[in-house]
Amino acid sequence: MLAALVIAAMLAGSPLAPSSDDSLRVMAWNVLHGSNDVDQGPEKTLAVIRSAAPDVILMQESYDIDGERPKLGKWLSEQLDWNYHQGESPHLCVLTPLEMKATFFHHKWHGLGALLTDDRGRSLLAWSIWLDYRAFITYELRDNPDMTDEQLLAAEHERSARLPEVTALIEHIKGEGHLAADIPVIVGGDWNTPSHLDWTTDTARVFKRRRALDLPVSMAMHDAGFSDSFRDVHPDPVQQPGITWSPMFRGTGETPQGFDRIDRIYLKNPARPEGDWTLHPVAGTVLPTPWEDDGIEVRDRMFPSDHGAVLVDMQWRKANAAPVPMVSAPATPVELRVLAFNILTGGNGAGPNGASPLSGKPRHAAIAAAIERVDPHVVLVQEEGGEMRIIEILQANDPAWHRRGGGERGQAVYARYPIEGINQNTSRIMHPDGPFVVHNVHWPPYPYGPYEIRTRLLADQPVDVQEILRMVDKGEVYADAYRSVQPSLAAGVPVIVGGDFNEPSHLDWTARYVQQGGERWMDNPTETMMKYEIAWKGTSMLADPESYRDELGLEPGAVLPPMVDAFRMIRPNEVADPGTTWTPRYIKDSPGRGNFDSTGFEDALAAQPTAVLDRIDMIHVSSNLQPRSVLVLGDAGDPSSDIEFEDWPSDHRAVLATLWWTP
Repeated sequence: MLAALVIAAMLAGSPLAPSSDDSLRVMAWNVLHGSNDVDQGPEKTLAVIRSAAPDVILMQESYDIDGERPKLGKWLSEQLDWNYHQGESPHLCVLTPLEMKATFFHHKWHGLGALLTDDRGRSLLAWSIWLDYRAFITYELRDNPDMTDEQLLAAEHERSARLPEVTALIEHIKGEGHLAADIPVIVGGDWNTPSHLDWTTDTARVFKRRRALDLPVSMAMHDAGFSDSFRDVHPDPVQQPGITWSPMFRGTGETPQGFDRIDRIYLKNPARPEGDWTLHPVAGTVLPTPWEDDGIEVRDRMFPSDHGAVLVDMQWRKANAAPVPMVSAPATPVELRVLAFNILTGGNGAGPNGASPLSGKPRHAAIAAAIERVDPHVVLVQEEGGEMRIIEILQANDPAWHRRGGGERGQAVYARYPIEGINQNTSRIMHPDGPFVVHNVHWPPYPYGPYEIRTRLLADQPVDVQEILRMVDKGEVYADAYRSVQPSLAAGVPVIVGGDFNEPSHLDWTARYVQQGGERWMDNPTETMMKYEIAWKGTSMLADPESYRDELGLEPGAVLPPMVDAFRMIRPNEVADPGTTWTPRYIKDSPGRGNFDSTGFEDALAAQPTAVLDRIDMIHVSSNLQPRSVLVLGDAGDPSSDIEFEDWPSDHRAVLATLWWTP
């Protein structure tokens, strides 16, 4: 279920047109070795297709699925109950729910096609193609920047066969009578070379490995009467580069990647259309959006290919008819930046680290400066406790700031828009484009699961996971949080639940972490590492409320939409990217604090109990909010701190989520 949610969220902000009887969504996608390189790759490919909902897929690398299953295209057709054509090709495939009236074959590696008809009798010709990968021209320029233009262009016909291959493809399509057909022709796939529409004077200024050149493969398609459908929708290659190579392989410090748009969909409309019907591109995007964290191992990726998938929405129109306004322009997403920040005793008291210049001094200015540096629209503050000096600093610099305090455990909400109360911990933010709801979490710190495990390990007692879960259950706080936002979730209002959960996430204490993860407990003196698979209740309930329906006690039949952990959606590898927020390092004898580690002690046992590091500050969002990035603010030098501060003013790191919302 999580994989489907993550993939759906990857597609949620894609700027595509709404569906209608006159719409046709075309996907071109190289699925990478039959999707075998990624764990559950075929299932993830199926999830992408179901979420993207194309009408036609022009697929490459539809190879045999590992195990006892058929080629990927055939398996997908069975799962979707669609038509498909792969014929004698080891990897090219046309996949569609439309009626497939005829099939065509050019070359087992380079091209095959089909005649498709929709339920209104409108037909089109669709070709899936692939060209020679050798001597990729962007790599050629990267590796030999002093090449002349003539030497560089020779990559297309001397060091590879791309130009001869596309020439032969066009001649074959022409020989089939398709160039003169009275229905639209679509040719799409992996061209393994950029377009002349992307290698321009302006893009050469912006991208390191481009020149202003008439690249011959795309020029051949242009000369044959085809238009580049993505560029029809997005004519500016600087503002909308449409990169498809490569979201998975982004290069290294020694060998940088050559990013480019090598997967494309071409369209040719007839001069005298049958029934006067022609196709017109109205929207386009490239998946995934956003790209996954580069540190995630290939096997663990959610998007299962090294090529981005091109999606172009086309509209059937009568010849010379005006476009239908409802699909002419996709809505522009609104960006929301939300910060979850436990500020530690209102910025008063001893401070988190005895080595800091802030130790023993008021931290209000440092907290306000941290907030201003990342420029959020909303701050979910914990441990504010009515301390007004931070919001006063913010308001002095920007009068747009509003505040709502009174949270049951000292929470407050700061926002650049008016705030209305829903209940003690839940607020409605009155954004100019429409309201959204925030629930400010500050659950009780004790009992705390990792500390209970630490106690048992120190006592050489067995750790029973179910016993730990029963012992640390915080009671009604979990259900209260979900019940507070359920009406808004059910009504489709955007919802954000964030703050200091004082409990880890079930997405971090996983079987994979047990096998591959590091030690959480600083200088653990026992022989047992603190690594267990534990479905911590709070985040489990947000992610799968249906499983807690009885405990939630809502009306029978109540809709229970799940929420997504924004950090883990963008950065799903809990082993490589733990995202620790509790707690930043501090020195021995820091006022009011226990021992961080065993520094200054003769042995690790004498220092106990030492810190247990974890991610307990989180932001969860509804499905109509698309996370674009999630960053951790904290102490300089720690690998968990994405945005570093020399003197961090809290014992928690903060979490900043940038979200897209289409009202």
